[in-house]
Parts: sequence; structure tokens; C-alpha cells
Amino acid sequence: MLSIQELRRYHRQIILPKVGVAGQNSLKNARVLVIGAGGLGCPLLEYLTAAGVGRIGIVDSDSVDVTNLQRQVIYRTQDEGKPKAPTSAELLQQRNPHVQFDIFQMQLNSQNALQIIENYDIVADCSDNFPTRYLVNDACILLKKPFVYGAIYQFEGQVSVFNLHDASPTYRCLFPKPPSAEEAPNCATAGVFGLLAGMIGLYQANEVLKIILGVGEVLDGKLLMINMLDATSRTIKIKQRFDKNSITELIDYDVFCNSYSTEVTSSDAIHLSLKSITVQELKEALDRGEDIFLLDVREAHEYEICHLEEAVQIPMSSISEHVDLIPQNKKVVVYCHHGMRSANVIKYLEKKIQHRHLYNLAGGIHQWASEIDLAMPTY
Repeated sequence: MLSIQELRRYHRQIILPKVGVAGQNSLKNARVLVIGAGGLGCPLLEYLTAAGVGRIGIVDSDSVDVTNLQRQVIYRTQDEGKPKAPTSAELLQQRNPHVQFDIFQMQLNSQNALQIIENYDIVADCSDNFPTRYLVNDACILLKKPFVYGAIYQFEGQVSVFNLHDASPTYRCLFPKPPSAEEAPNCATAGVFGLLAGMIGLYQANEVLKIILGVGEVLDGKLLMINMLDATSRTIKIKQRFDKNSITELIDYDVFCNSYSTEVTSSDAIHLSLKSITVQELKEALDRGEDIFLLDVREAHEYEICHLEEAVQIPMSSISEHVDLIPQNKKVVVYCHHGMRSANVIKYLEKKIQHRHLYNLAGGIHQWASEIDLAMPTY
């Protein structure tokens, strides 16, 4: 039941013919999990809170950075360095004390996803990477939960709803295989228009509210694509072309995505496995004084922000012009921001010069900053 305070707060919404008191009660009883409190998650969280969604879970392991503030509008300048999940919940609670917030200050992974997601009615995926998207998709298939998808790139964005019903398409129907590293740049390398993040996040909130209220036409089996530069949008149909029954368990999605990033033909036997090294293993090897060639394949402006000592910086875009700088008689550890570009460089080097001593730094420089050098700047 709605309290007197809630009836007053939501009055303009309650008087809508398609909402009413019954609809507002549905919102109050709804449980929505938001994966990522960043560019998409911020506007989504703000409007779900304002609308009166009763219980909202926030999953995010990141902290507020000054580069976030251009689009992640919940946070303030003084919040720099604070963890996003509890900080966003605290600020949102001040805006609506009638909403319950669950804080998950952690990264969603194959070990915790089912346990977290099973307690919610709808999942809104506001992540910025393919491993998390495939993880959310598969977990929602196993738990029979709908999830609202959003993605942005520079001035263009996408929104859809997957797994709403048994006959609904899934994320794997849209992307049967993960794109390669070149096809999947992130905001840190490609940039993003702040207003676009707000627009797509609001569209996601709109889909969540329509599902809860049972009104309108949900983007089930449809992909909405928006271009901010020419103010256009179009919707395409998504065919169901993936067998949901083939998902029986959650897997290692970082390995899954990297395996396609380094995909080769059967004749290229040398490329069939991608060797990786964790940040802890690299730290121990360097402390032992091992002779390791560190190859940083990020762009120059990223290298200036942070890098490993004595690392040689050769951008992925120009690696083919500088293969002679990469020694073949010693271990070479290749790294980028999160590990996708470096995996693709390894694929190229293995095929081009048949280098047999290449290791991908799992999680990239961001993982190093998170676990080894906590004073290192991040972006």
C-alpha cells in the first residue's frame, strides 16, 4: 500500500490513465538490478528512483574519476575517488527516501551473478564491455529474467529488451560472437558524447517502467538505434536465432570473448591458444628480475596517464610498422587498458612473425592499478 507521502509524491504519475494507484503499487513492489553506475546507469538510476521503483540493486566495483563527471551526472566533484555503488545509493536515497537500495560493491562474475540476479525482477545492463553483457544474458536465460540492454559509442547508441518471454530473442541473437578488439573500442579510447549516455540511459529506464507497468510496446525483439549528430533514430527487428537451451551454466566470459578476438583458421595451429599472465604473476616475475619486454599498445595520451616502468609504447594502430622493435628471444608481456587490444596484437604478432613468447596481461593496466599499484592514476 502507498503511504500518504507516497501518494503526494507520485500524484502526477498516478493520475495517468495507464498508471493509477495500481500501477504505482506495481512500481513500489518491483525489484530492479542495475549493472553499472556509470554513464548509462546514472540517468537510469535517477529516473527509476524518481518514479518510485521500490527496490533497486546497484552493482559496480569502480570509483568516481574526474573524467566520469562529463556524463555520470549523479556524482559531484567532491565525490572523486569514492566508490560508485554506495555513493550513488547515498545520493539517490536523499532524493527519494521511499526506495530501498541494495549495494553490491563488486564486479559481476560467473561465481556471483546467479545469486545476485535471482532476487530481482528485471536486470538493466549498463556495463561497457562484452564479457559482462554475455554474462548478464546467460544468467538471465538461466533464471528466466528479462534484461534491458543499452550501449553507446561516440555519438550513437542502442537500446533493446532481451529474454522478456520464452520466445523473445536474446543478446546472443544480436551478437552470436563477440566482436574483435578493433570493433569494440571503449569510451576511454573512442570518446563518448555525454548527452548520448543520458539519452540511452533514459530509454532504458523507459523500457524498465513499461515492463513493470505492462503498458506500451516494449522493445522486445527490436533494436532501437539513435544517432545524436543528425537527430535520427530507427528500429530494426531481431530474429530469434540462438537456442536458449544450449545455455546450461555460466562460463569464463573474459576467456570466451578473448577467444574470438584471437580466432584463426585450423591451419594456423600456432594461434590456437592465447597465453596470459596475471598482474600478480607479472609483479612476482619483475621482482625476481626476470628479463621481460613490456609492450604497451595503447595510444600516446593513455601512456602519459599511466604506464609500467620501462614499457615500450607502440600503439596497436601502428604495430605492423614496428615489429622489428619486438624481441623474439625473450618473454614479451603485452598490455593495454583492459586486455582486449593487447590480445588482438598478440594474434597479429603470432601470425606475422610467429612469435612464441607472447603473454597477454589479464585485465590490462587497469587491473595493475587496482591490485598492484594503488597510487597509479586510472581512467
